[in-house]
Amino acid sequence: MKKLNTNKLTEEQANLFKNNLVYLSTVDADGNPQVGPKGSMTVLDPSHLQYLEKTKGEAYENIKRGSKVALVAADVPSHTAVRVLATAEVHEDDDYAKKVLAKTEFPNAFVVNLNIEEVFA
Repeated sequence: MKKLNTNKLTEEQANLFKNNLVYLSTVDADGNPQVGPKGSMTVLDPSHLQYLEKTKGEAYENIKRGSKVALVAADVPSHTAVRVLATAEVHEDDDYAKKVLAKTEFPNAFVVNLNIEEVFA
């Protein structure tokens, strides 16, 4: 993938995040990578993604510690993919989280907003 000179998704790239399973990668305190699927990923706008952190496992712990994240969305049949690097902001039990979670089936999840810094395609 080639680094693009932008932090904004095109409509086609946003659709990859909307219509495919997204994988999120973080690193732990020792620099070990962790990768996992995020089935609740949504596109807030061309520069921001959001998902619901339901397991509160390794990715959550790494993000809370300050790990940047990498995300990949791919459509296998068309051989089309996009990768982004982002910083994460976790919302736990604040008014924003309560507002977002009120519209879901996961009232105990945390809301994670992702600020896209780089796009690769």
